[in-house]
Amino acid sequence: MIYTSVLKKLGIVTALIVVYSSKAQELPKELKEIYKTQKNSKFSDEFNGNRKNASFNTKKWHFRKSTKAGLGQGEKYVQEKDGILTCYGIKAERKAGAIVSNDYFQYGFYAFKWKTTGIPHNKRNVWHPSIWGSLDDTRTNWVPGTRGKGDSWMEIDIMEFSTGGGEHTDWSSDAPAYIWTESLQKKVKVNKGEGPGFGWKKAIMIDGKKDKYKGEVIGKYGHDQWQILGMEYHPEYLQMWKKDEAQWVKIGNRVNFTSDDTKPTLRTVPKKAVKPLYWYIGSLYFTYGKTAVREEQIRNSTFQVDWFHFYSLKNDTY
Repeated sequence: MIYTSVLKKLGIVTALIVVYSSKAQELPKELKEIYKTQKNSKFSDEFNGNRKNASFNTKKWHFRKSTKAGLGQGEKYVQEKDGILTCYGIKAERKAGAIVSNDYFQYGFYAFKWKTTGIPHNKRNVWHPSIWGSLDDTRTNWVPGTRGKGDSWMEIDIMEFSTGGGEHTDWSSDAPAYIWTESLQKKVKVNKGEGPGFGWKKAIMIDGKKDKYKGEVIGKYGHDQWQILGMEYHPEYLQMWKKDEAQWVKIGNRVNFTSDDTKPTLRTVPKKAVKPLYWYIGSLYFTYGKTAVREEQIRNSTFQVDWFHFYSLKNDTY
């Protein structure tokens, strides 16, 4: 007790806690030769700044643009306080909020700590919390080489909730591509099933239905408790990771990047679609399926993120 008191007076206990906390969040050991061991401060965020009006760091993020249905914009829907970024789903308004990165970025190890409230296990869910990458920032800025004639690109959904109209809730991790098709003179979105006569399929890392870890479908349970997920965006592949107590483990299926003339499959994406992305954190009100949503199935919800880290690729030649 006396020793601890002395350390506190010297400020050493606080320093040790900070060091331990930082160490607990580092990337998997086997990846330390691939990615930098210090997180990239430009793209990472602890969400614990002392800013006014519960605002997030506007040098790194901005509000996702609102829509007539599903998306709201402003501090009512997204707040940063008490060291947590919270995206609110408001039942009465049928809207939720999100933020988008000010810059696009690409290869590295992505990690974040998150949980939800108001989204029960195995129940119909109208909210769509997710962390994902897109070709635009909703403010008229686009990733170069993604929207012109001949361009292709790949969305990356690191995690996204889905409810197809049944009594269930789960999340999946996938990478639908938008491939320029000469015969149609337009980009075609690769779907879960076959594409428009081309036999294309969407690349899936975790399907939310069959892929398991420790005997349980990944994402079926535990989304109301804090958990840490990671994803490698490597020049050659995508791979999901999960922090199991102190140990990082691979989960789901690896998606490889192939030659441009190889058709997309459940486990491959052509390299011509592999691009930098703007990154989204947030939720929205989103319903689909043949069965109408009942009022009692809708609850107020939150999608909370404690921190978001990005570890850059070591090899700068890519």
